[in-house]
Amino acid sequence: MEQTTFEIFQKEFCPPLDSSLLAAMLADIDPTPAALAELRKNLLLLAEQADSEAAQYAALDDLEFDFSASSDTSLRDFCTTTTTTTSSADSTSFNSPLGFLMATMPHIPELRLRQALADPNAEELDMWEIVERLLSEETANEMRERDLDENEMVLPVAEPKKARKRKGTNKGNKITLSDVRQQQHARPTKAARTDDADPWARLTSISTHVAQFLPPHQPAFFQSYFHSPQHASTPYNALCAALTALSSPIKEGEHTATLFNLLDLLLPSYDDLDEDGRTRLFGDIELALAAAQGRGEDAFELVKVLRDLDFDAAEGHYEMGVYHSPVTQVKFSQKLRTSTLPDGPAPTPPPPPKLARATTAPVASTSGNKPSPYQWQAVHPRRRITQKDAPYPHAMHIPTYKTDVNGHKVRPRAGGNADGKGGKGDVGELGGYQRRVGEAVRKRDELLREAARMWQRGKGNKKGRGGEVALYFAERAREYQEIARREALDGARDLVQSKRYSSRNHDTVDLHGLTTAEAVVIVNEILEEKIWTPDKPLKIITGRGSHSAGNISVLKPAVRKSLEENGWIVGQWDAGLTVRGKMWGMR
Repeated sequence: MEQTTFEIFQKEFCPPLDSSLLAAMLADIDPTPAALAELRKNLLLLAEQADSEAAQYAALDDLEFDFSASSDTSLRDFCTTTTTTTSSADSTSFNSPLGFLMATMPHIPELRLRQALADPNAEELDMWEIVERLLSEETANEMRERDLDENEMVLPVAEPKKARKRKGTNKGNKITLSDVRQQQHARPTKAARTDDADPWARLTSISTHVAQFLPPHQPAFFQSYFHSPQHASTPYNALCAALTALSSPIKEGEHTATLFNLLDLLLPSYDDLDEDGRTRLFGDIELALAAAQGRGEDAFELVKVLRDLDFDAAEGHYEMGVYHSPVTQVKFSQKLRTSTLPDGPAPTPPPPPKLARATTAPVASTSGNKPSPYQWQAVHPRRRITQKDAPYPHAMHIPTYKTDVNGHKVRPRAGGNADGKGGKGDVGELGGYQRRVGEAVRKRDELLREAARMWQRGKGNKKGRGGEVALYFAERAREYQEIARREALDGARDLVQSKRYSSRNHDTVDLHGLTTAEAVVIVNEILEEKIWTPDKPLKIITGRGSHSAGNISVLKPAVRKSLEENGWIVGQWDAGLTVRGKMWGMR
């Protein structure tokens, strides 16, 4: 059977190209030999570009190292993607401590997670303390890789800019001239607030509104809870009791996607809640979803009603219903109290002892000649600060030259990245990367803290869905971890390129301040730009490892191992490496 043009091209170019793209490109041309030849040429270019992009992402995401036992212990395996490591956590339940850690931090080896859980000093399992300890270890390992100290590792966090207040002009008081006998100039008096709405009518309206989302239940069912003081003292608690009576047990993993969608919709609207308020919000979402039997739209409306009732009670408005006061039962004793008269007058306390009157010595009159205020007096001159004592207002040394990566003095170019006014590796641009990384790391830590708290809450509550809510926050934390990783890589790439182009021949790469994963990706990108030979090698500066354990560089052996595995001829010197090309037959 003869194949069609689409089938021939699909077999040749799909993958890496998408078949829908191929079909769209075929539909836009006439099936002439010249047009098909031009289409084949374009498809070859697109396929080559797709292969190169896939190779770059594979080098970044699937980066793994297998170091020998003689290497430094801080040289650990790198598994930076979340999709490849999530499958390893499928065999372990998320409700278990190990499963939770594997889901929240999949890039950390399982052996290290087991060691963190087997801490003999921990009397009671506190998941957030374990997560915080692991994050601190990650920061320390990253500092060793980057060869930085604690002061250089501080990530700036974006702070909202404060608006400048404009100075208003001093306006005088306005005086209105009018005849007081004319009633149209009389000031309107504020009418007293009269609350004519019947609170029972409001509860009837709320019951009718809630019954629309929970058929076939009638409004009378919910009114019975609102009218009964034995169920709750507030309308919020009464509605919670009614929804609890309607809820049926939900199996683990059921309606999880709907729960995540509700959290995505509701959390931004209630971002200003405190810890107790967020806990009640999560409970309301779980309760509404259980009462609505997984119907997301009905559960969303129920949560809004619950939030309004809770806000009305928490803020002290008391406008959305009847608030029952707790009934206190007064117990009377069986014995009646009999009044008895006293036998005599109450004893009078003795008078206080008389205090001796303080004798004051007469003030001796000072007789003598007082100085006249109009008399000439001597004034001591003030000591002036001489130029010798004053601090010198200028710096002791004002540098006018800077050195490049080779140690040569170069004059900074005006208007470029040296002045922070734009260009490759601009100071402001690099600071923007750092701010975005710091903000993403801060959001990741907040989400991990919330995930640990919800996991701890759901561990002892079998009826709740704290584990699924914790999984939601764990997935969001992984998203921000990925954002921080991408921003850090982009910032490292711009930093390396700015240093590289400041050298004379653009053949020196300074990797100081980079992690191993970032260094390997960036070096491979630079090596693919042109052909490197022993006459024109690429010089790589990795640093001496002054901040690493044993003053041994972590970056140098990792980068060298990766390059040698790809067939590059690598030489070594004191503070870096030299790449002299590829081995014969290696591409």
